[in-house]
Amino acid sequence: MKKMILKEYGSVDVMEMEEVEIPSPSAHQLVIKTAAIGVNDPDMVIRQSGPAPTMPKDMFPPLPHSLGQDFSGVVSTVGEEVTRFKVGDHVAGFSNMNTYMEYILTEEDSNVAVVPKELDLEPLGGLYLGLATAWASTIRDGQVKTGQKVLIHGGAGGVGSKAIQLAKNAGAYVFATGSAAQSDYMKSLGADETIDYQTQDFTQLVSDVDLVVNLTGPATLEKSYQVVKPGGRITTVNAVPDQEKAEQLGITAQYSMGFISLEEWEHAIELYSQGKLAVLVDKRYPFDLAGIKQAHLDFQNGSNTGKKIIVFGE
Repeated sequence: MKKMILKEYGSVDVMEMEEVEIPSPSAHQLVIKTAAIGVNDPDMVIRQSGPAPTMPKDMFPPLPHSLGQDFSGVVSTVGEEVTRFKVGDHVAGFSNMNTYMEYILTEEDSNVAVVPKELDLEPLGGLYLGLATAWASTIRDGQVKTGQKVLIHGGAGGVGSKAIQLAKNAGAYVFATGSAAQSDYMKSLGADETIDYQTQDFTQLVSDVDLVVNLTGPATLEKSYQVVKPGGRITTVNAVPDQEKAEQLGITAQYSMGFISLEEWEHAIELYSQGKLAVLVDKRYPFDLAGIKQAHLDFQNGSNTGKKIIVFGE
Protein backbone atom coordinates (compact mmCIF):
# COMPACT_ATOMS: atom_id res chain seq x y z
CA MET A 1 0.00 0.00 0.00
CA LYS A 2 0.99 3.64 -0.39
CA LYS A 3 1.77 5.69 2.71
CA MET A 4 2.86 9.32 3.00
CA ILE A 5 5.63 9.90 5.52
CA LEU A 6 7.77 12.71 6.89
CA LYS A 7 11.44 12.21 7.65
CA GLU A 8 11.90 15.88 8.52
CA TYR A 9 9.73 18.98 8.95
CA GLY A 10 9.43 21.85 6.49
CA SER A 11 7.76 22.77 3.20
CA VAL A 12 5.44 20.49 1.22
CA ASP A 13 8.55 19.02 -0.39
CA VAL A 14 9.46 17.10 2.79
CA MET A 15 6.52 14.77 2.19
CA GLU A 16 7.41 11.42 0.61
CA MET A 17 5.34 8.48 -0.60
CA GLU A 18 6.44 4.98 0.34
CA GLU A 19 5.24 1.52 -0.60
CA VAL A 20 4.72 -0.61 2.54
CA GLU A 21 2.93 -3.82 3.51
CA ILE A 22 -0.76 -3.69 4.35
CA PRO A 23 -0.88 -4.07 8.16
CA SER A 24 -2.25 -7.17 9.85
CA PRO A 25 -4.45 -6.67 12.93
CA SER A 26 -3.78 -8.19 16.32
CA ALA A 27 -6.65 -9.61 18.35
CA HIS A 28 -8.26 -6.25 19.24
CA GLN A 29 -7.39 -4.29 16.11
CA LEU A 30 -8.98 -3.70 12.73
CA VAL A 31 -7.75 -2.60 9.32
CA ILE A 32 -9.74 -0.05 7.33
CA LYS A 33 -9.43 0.58 3.59
CA THR A 34 -9.32 4.38 3.45
CA ALA A 35 -11.99 6.18 1.41
CA ALA A 36 -11.31 9.83 2.27
CA ILE A 37 -9.38 11.98 4.73
CA GLY A 38 -9.72 15.60 5.80
CA VAL A 39 -7.06 18.27 5.38
CA ASN A 40 -6.67 20.08 8.69
CA ASP A 41 -4.66 22.81 10.36
CA PRO A 42 -2.66 20.35 12.54
CA ASP A 43 -1.37 18.72 9.34
CA MET A 44 0.10 22.07 8.30
CA VAL A 45 1.56 22.89 11.71
CA ILE A 46 3.11 19.47 12.26
CA ARG A 47 4.47 19.12 8.72
CA GLN A 48 6.07 22.57 8.92
CA SER A 49 7.55 22.51 12.42
CA GLY A 50 6.62 19.40 14.37
CA PRO A 51 4.34 19.21 17.41
CA ALA A 52 2.47 22.28 18.58
CA PRO A 53 3.14 23.38 22.19
CA THR A 54 -0.41 22.44 23.19
CA MET A 55 -0.16 18.89 21.82
CA PRO A 56 0.15 16.19 24.50
CA LYS A 57 3.61 14.65 24.25
CA ASP A 58 2.28 11.08 24.45
CA MET A 59 0.31 11.67 21.24
CA PHE A 60 3.35 12.58 19.17
CA PRO A 61 5.42 9.87 17.45
CA PRO A 62 9.10 10.22 16.53
CA LEU A 63 10.22 10.75 12.94
CA PRO A 64 9.60 9.26 10.47
CA HIS A 65 5.83 9.39 10.81
CA SER A 66 2.73 10.12 8.78
CA LEU A 67 0.01 12.76 9.13
CA GLY A 68 -3.75 12.98 9.37
CA GLN A 69 -6.55 12.74 11.88
CA ASP A 70 -10.05 12.28 10.46
CA PHE A 71 -10.99 9.65 7.90
CA SER A 72 -13.68 7.42 6.48
CA GLY A 73 -13.41 3.98 4.98
CA VAL A 74 -14.52 0.37 4.86
CA VAL A 75 -13.39 -2.31 7.33
CA SER A 76 -11.25 -4.82 5.44
CA THR A 77 -9.92 -7.07 8.25
CA VAL A 78 -10.72 -7.53 11.93
CA GLY A 79 -8.79 -9.20 14.73
CA GLU A 80 -10.12 -12.40 16.24
CA GLU A 81 -11.36 -10.72 19.43
CA VAL A 82 -13.05 -7.74 17.73
CA THR A 83 -16.80 -7.56 18.38
CA ARG A 84 -17.72 -3.92 17.59
CA PHE A 85 -16.92 -4.12 13.88
CA LYS A 86 -17.21 -6.60 11.05
CA VAL A 87 -15.67 -6.76 7.59
CA GLY A 88 -17.58 -4.53 5.18
CA ASP A 89 -18.70 -1.98 7.79
CA HIS A 90 -18.55 1.63 6.64
CA VAL A 91 -16.81 3.69 9.32
CA ALA A 92 -15.59 7.19 10.11
CA GLY A 93 -13.54 8.61 12.92
CA PHE A 94 -10.12 9.58 14.24
CA SER A 95 -6.66 8.05 14.00
CA ASN A 96 -3.90 10.37 15.20
CA MET A 97 -1.27 11.10 12.50
CA ASN A 98 -2.18 7.81 10.90
CA THR A 99 -4.50 8.48 7.95
CA TYR A 100 -2.30 9.50 5.00
CA MET A 101 -2.21 5.88 3.85
CA GLU A 102 -4.35 3.46 1.88
CA TYR A 103 -5.06 1.15 4.85
CA ILE A 104 -5.39 2.31 8.46
CA LEU A 105 -4.61 0.07 11.42
CA THR A 106 -6.48 1.06 14.58
CA GLU A 107 -7.68 -0.30 17.91
CA GLU A 108 -11.23 -1.55 18.39
CA ASP A 109 -11.76 0.92 21.26
CA SER A 110 -10.64 3.96 19.22
CA ASN A 111 -12.94 6.83 18.26
CA VAL A 112 -14.27 5.14 15.16
CA ALA A 113 -17.99 4.65 14.55
CA VAL A 114 -20.00 2.57 12.11
CA VAL A 115 -21.96 4.81 9.73
CA PRO A 116 -25.01 3.97 7.60
CA LYS A 117 -23.95 2.56 4.24
CA GLU A 118 -26.22 4.94 2.35
CA LEU A 119 -24.09 7.91 3.46
CA ASP A 120 -21.41 9.23 1.11
CA LEU A 121 -18.02 8.40 2.63
CA GLU A 122 -16.20 11.33 1.00
CA PRO A 123 -17.58 14.20 3.14
CA LEU A 124 -17.56 11.92 6.20
CA GLY A 125 -13.79 11.69 5.79
CA GLY A 126 -13.56 15.34 6.82
CA LEU A 127 -16.13 15.41 9.63
CA TYR A 128 -14.41 14.26 12.81
CA LEU A 129 -11.70 16.78 13.64
CA GLY A 130 -13.68 19.96 13.01
CA LEU A 131 -16.71 18.43 14.70
CA ALA A 132 -14.71 17.32 17.76
CA THR A 133 -13.27 20.80 18.29
CA ALA A 134 -16.64 22.45 17.67
CA TRP A 135 -18.37 20.02 20.03
CA ALA A 136 -15.81 20.63 22.78
CA SER A 137 -15.94 24.42 22.49
CA THR A 138 -19.68 24.78 21.92
CA ILE A 139 -21.43 21.86 23.64
CA ARG A 140 -19.11 20.46 26.32
CA ASP A 141 -17.16 23.53 27.49
CA GLY A 142 -19.45 26.19 26.02
CA GLN A 143 -22.58 24.64 27.55
CA VAL A 144 -24.75 26.30 24.90
CA LYS A 145 -28.47 26.41 25.70
CA THR A 146 -31.74 27.31 24.05
CA GLY A 147 -32.33 31.06 23.85
CA GLN A 148 -28.71 32.08 24.38
CA LYS A 149 -26.79 34.56 22.24
CA VAL A 150 -23.66 32.96 20.80
CA LEU A 151 -20.84 34.63 18.88
CA ILE A 152 -18.69 32.30 16.77
CA HIS A 153 -15.45 33.71 15.37
CA GLY A 154 -14.34 32.08 12.12
CA GLY A 155 -17.75 30.65 11.30
CA ALA A 156 -16.93 29.55 7.75
CA GLY A 157 -13.98 27.31 8.58
CA GLY A 158 -13.89 23.59 9.24
CA VAL A 159 -14.55 24.06 12.97
CA GLY A 160 -16.71 27.18 12.80
CA SER A 161 -19.12 25.67 10.29
CA LYS A 162 -19.80 22.81 12.72
CA ALA A 163 -20.04 25.19 15.71
CA ILE A 164 -22.75 27.22 13.97
CA GLN A 165 -24.77 24.09 13.29
CA LEU A 166 -24.36 22.74 16.82
CA ALA A 167 -25.37 26.07 18.37
CA LYS A 168 -28.45 26.30 16.14
CA ASN A 169 -29.40 22.69 16.91
CA ALA A 170 -29.24 23.69 20.60
CA GLY A 171 -31.66 26.58 20.00
CA ALA A 172 -29.24 29.52 20.26
CA TYR A 173 -29.27 32.83 18.36
CA VAL A 174 -26.00 32.81 16.44
CA PHE A 175 -23.71 35.64 15.34
CA ALA A 176 -20.80 34.51 13.17
CA THR A 177 -17.74 36.38 11.94
CA GLY A 178 -16.13 35.78 8.56
CA SER A 179 -15.51 37.60 5.31
CA ALA A 180 -18.29 39.25 3.34
CA ALA A 181 -17.93 36.55 0.69
CA GLN A 182 -18.61 33.89 3.34
CA SER A 183 -21.78 35.51 4.69
CA ASP A 184 -24.28 33.52 2.62
CA TYR A 185 -22.51 30.28 3.44
CA MET A 186 -22.59 30.97 7.19
CA LYS A 187 -26.27 31.87 6.99
CA SER A 188 -26.97 28.65 5.11
CA LEU A 189 -25.49 26.80 8.10
CA GLY A 190 -27.86 28.60 10.46
CA ALA A 191 -26.15 31.85 11.47
CA ASP A 192 -28.78 34.48 12.27
CA GLU A 193 -26.41 37.40 11.70
CA THR A 194 -22.96 37.60 10.12
CA ILE A 195 -20.18 40.12 10.72
CA ASP A 196 -17.50 40.95 8.16
CA TYR A 197 -14.31 40.87 10.21
CA GLN A 198 -12.47 42.81 7.50
CA THR A 199 -14.71 45.90 7.58
CA GLN A 200 -16.76 45.66 10.78
CA ASP A 201 -15.87 45.75 14.47
CA PHE A 202 -17.82 43.03 16.25
CA THR A 203 -17.47 44.85 19.60
CA GLN A 204 -19.69 47.61 18.18
CA LEU A 205 -22.31 45.19 16.88
CA VAL A 206 -22.86 42.63 19.65
CA SER A 207 -23.07 42.80 23.43
CA ASP A 208 -24.34 40.76 26.38
CA VAL A 209 -23.35 37.53 24.67
CA ASP A 210 -23.82 34.29 26.62
CA LEU A 211 -21.03 32.45 24.80
CA VAL A 212 -18.12 33.41 22.57
CA VAL A 213 -16.46 30.58 20.64
CA ASN A 214 -13.06 31.90 19.53
CA LEU A 215 -11.50 30.05 16.61
CA THR A 216 -9.34 32.85 15.20
CA GLY A 217 -6.46 33.53 17.60
CA PRO A 218 -5.28 35.74 20.48
CA ALA A 219 -6.15 39.18 19.02
CA THR A 220 -9.80 38.25 18.61
CA LEU A 221 -9.85 36.61 22.04
CA GLU A 222 -8.54 39.80 23.65
CA LYS A 223 -11.38 41.86 22.16
CA SER A 224 -14.04 39.26 22.98
CA TYR A 225 -14.00 39.71 26.76
CA GLN A 226 -15.89 42.99 26.47
CA VAL A 227 -18.92 41.51 24.68
CA VAL A 228 -19.63 38.69 27.15
CA LYS A 229 -22.25 39.35 29.79
CA PRO A 230 -21.53 38.62 33.47
CA GLY A 231 -21.93 34.91 34.05
CA GLY A 232 -21.23 34.18 30.39
CA ARG A 233 -18.51 32.07 28.86
CA ILE A 234 -15.62 32.23 26.39
CA THR A 235 -14.13 29.12 24.87
CA THR A 236 -11.02 29.30 22.73
CA VAL A 237 -9.16 26.66 20.74
CA ASN A 238 -5.98 28.43 19.59
CA ALA A 239 -5.19 31.03 22.25
CA VAL A 240 -4.88 30.67 26.03
CA PRO A 241 -7.47 32.74 27.94
CA ASP A 242 -6.58 35.27 30.63
CA GLN A 243 -8.08 33.75 33.77
CA GLU A 244 -7.42 36.85 35.89
CA LYS A 245 -9.32 39.06 33.45
CA ALA A 246 -12.15 36.54 33.22
CA GLU A 247 -12.46 36.44 37.00
CA GLN A 248 -12.56 40.24 37.20
CA LEU A 249 -15.36 40.32 34.63
CA GLY A 250 -17.31 37.52 36.29
CA ILE A 251 -17.15 35.22 33.30
CA THR A 252 -15.77 31.74 32.59
CA ALA A 253 -12.93 31.40 30.08
CA GLN A 254 -11.72 27.99 28.97
CA TYR A 255 -9.18 26.60 26.55
CA SER A 256 -10.98 23.81 24.67
CA MET A 257 -9.16 20.72 23.48
CA GLY A 258 -10.82 18.92 20.58
CA PHE A 259 -11.20 15.55 22.26
CA ILE A 260 -14.60 13.89 22.43
CA SER A 261 -15.79 10.54 23.68
CA LEU A 262 -16.93 7.72 21.43
CA GLU A 263 -20.47 8.29 22.71
CA GLU A 264 -20.30 11.96 21.67
CA TRP A 265 -18.92 10.99 18.26
CA GLU A 266 -21.72 8.46 17.72
CA HIS A 267 -24.23 11.15 18.69
CA ALA A 268 -22.67 13.46 16.10
CA ILE A 269 -22.95 10.73 13.44
CA GLU A 270 -26.63 10.41 14.33
CA LEU A 271 -27.11 14.18 13.85
CA TYR A 272 -25.28 13.94 10.52
CA SER A 273 -27.47 11.03 9.43
CA GLN A 274 -30.57 13.08 10.29
CA GLY A 275 -29.38 16.01 8.18
CA LYS A 276 -28.74 18.24 11.21
CA LEU A 277 -25.01 18.43 10.47
CA ALA A 278 -23.47 18.96 7.06
CA VAL A 279 -19.98 19.01 5.58
CA LEU A 280 -19.44 21.26 2.59
CA VAL A 281 -16.64 19.79 0.50
CA ASP A 282 -14.73 22.74 -0.94
CA LYS A 283 -12.31 20.73 -3.07
CA ARG A 284 -11.23 17.13 -3.62
CA TYR A 285 -7.66 15.96 -4.20
CA PRO A 286 -6.31 12.55 -5.26
CA PHE A 287 -4.20 10.53 -2.85
CA ASP A 288 -0.88 10.92 -4.60
CA LEU A 289 2.10 13.10 -3.76
CA ALA A 290 1.13 15.89 -6.16
CA GLY A 291 -2.45 15.92 -4.86
CA ILE A 292 -1.40 16.00 -1.21
CA LYS A 293 1.09 18.81 -1.82
CA GLN A 294 -1.53 20.86 -3.65
CA ALA A 295 -4.06 20.30 -0.85
CA HIS A 296 -1.55 21.64 1.67
CA LEU A 297 -0.64 24.63 -0.48
CA ASP A 298 -4.30 25.52 -1.04
CA PHE A 299 -5.06 25.17 2.66
CA GLN A 300 -2.13 27.41 3.58
CA ASN A 301 -3.42 30.14 1.29
CA GLY A 302 -6.25 30.67 3.79
CA SER A 303 -9.86 31.82 3.44
CA ASN A 304 -10.95 28.21 3.65
CA THR A 305 -14.69 27.87 3.18
CA GLY A 306 -15.79 24.31 3.70
CA LYS A 307 -13.57 21.25 3.76
CA LYS A 308 -10.69 20.10 1.62
CA ILE A 309 -10.80 16.32 1.17
CA ILE A 310 -8.19 13.85 -0.09
CA VAL A 311 -9.91 10.92 -1.78
CA PHE A 312 -8.62 7.41 -2.44
CA GLY A 313 -9.17 5.25 -5.52
CA GLU A 314 -10.99 1.96 -5.65
